[in-house]
Amino acid sequence: MDCCTSKDKQNCTPENPTTDGNTGARSQRFTLGGSVVAAVLSSACCWLPLLLLAFGASAAGVSAFFERWRPAFLVVAIGLLGAGFYLVYFRRAACVDGSCAAAPRSRRVFSQTMLWFAAVLVGAFALFPRYAGTVARTFYGTRSANTPAAVVTGATLHRFTVEGMSCEACATTLQADLERLDAVASARVDYATRTAEVYSDAADVEPLVQAAAERHGYRAIPR
Repeated sequence: MDCCTSKDKQNCTPENPTTDGNTGARSQRFTLGGSVVAAVLSSACCWLPLLLLAFGASAAGVSAFFERWRPAFLVVAIGLLGAGFYLVYFRRAACVDGSCAAAPRSRRVFSQTMLWFAAVLVGAFALFPRYAGTVARTFYGTRSANTPAAVVTGATLHRFTVEGMSCEACATTLQADLERLDAVASARVDYATRTAEVYSDAADVEPLVQAAAERHGYRAIPR
């Protein structure tokens, strides 16, 4: 943006425009990159356990830790994104003794494009817990939630209260793991009520369910 007065415009020349441009570009990269990183961390309570479990690692404690820090990460992400909008759209070029350095149009367009790209990423990660269940079902898959009675004939229904879940993805992945147990004929985990229903004819199914829940970082309490 030209900040020189019309009276001095003919004699106005940029003073060290390269340094000013590089400083502004670094500030923009810091704010936009920082906002995306903070948004990614704000949703780690949902996506990180999915990633760890996909590689066979335990996710115990991961979801609870990032869920506790989620509000702080969201505040940082929104604050840095707001700073990015200020730098790209509202910050004036620095002027010294009537001289100013205006960024080339190509650089301004690139900065605006990266800003909106970062805004989309921040929004997608910040809202990830809302659609994490759909993502988890896509990658893990589960049997029908309403298993026909013929499938569980002779099996006993075991109900559990599950503590520690932070989003629908938690319930989906836990249900998928429970359904893989040989002792389980059918399983259903509901995030809204924080409950799990397991059909099994095995006498030792409760410790198996509790062990599976602990691997995810949750606590399954028999009801």
